[in-house]
Amino acid sequence: MLGLRVVDREAIERAALEAGVPEVALHELGYEGRRGLVQRILDALRTSPAIPSVVEMQRRDSLTPLTMSRGVFTPARPLLSAAMEDYVRMVGMVIKDMAEEGNVLIIGRASQVLLRDAPEALHVQIVAPLPRRVEKRMRLEGLTQREATQRILASDQARADYLRRYYRVNWLDTQLYDLVINTGRISIQTAVQLVILAQVQRVIPGVETYTPRASAQ
Repeated sequence: MLGLRVVDREAIERAALEAGVPEVALHELGYEGRRGLVQRILDALRTSPAIPSVVEMQRRDSLTPLTMSRGVFTPARPLLSAAMEDYVRMVGMVIKDMAEEGNVLIIGRASQVLLRDAPEALHVQIVAPLPRRVEKRMRLEGLTQREATQRILASDQARADYLRRYYRVNWLDTQLYDLVINTGRISIQTAVQLVILAQVQRVIPGVETYTPRASAQ
């Protein structure tokens, strides 16, 4: 309704791929939290041609810093975690570049942190009770209650892990957002109007958005 270009996870990942982030790294970053972080990073690096494998690193005789096209890794910084952090920074740069284009609605990928100081940005978090989310997932994807619950909890954990590990924030911290809407109590139509109202007031400060009716005599 605001005429914005939607930048979702798929759009961000396409741009990140063009910027040089391996697809497998994006997959690992997106689903971190479903199994041990170290194992996931090992898997990502083994299948990524952009980074030497663990075996190759063990064969190196020298402990001098290793310079790579996407960053500088030294013995003081664990190679595996440094590599993933480097990819996270690249994804962050992609999001900031997209935001600078203007007139975009960016979904996820820590954009509430990356664009925290952007004066034009309006940060909105949408929440809902777990039973409501499970019911919707079951209806839209044809899942059982158990499957829907497991996927939602895993997704929530992945988001929490991602923001905590790489940005040191709690993704449920309300101070990261300008507006938090519970669609378990607020209809989608009302939520849309609230977001539009908040954005209009930010773009045009002082605009009249509500005119009370005259009291009955």
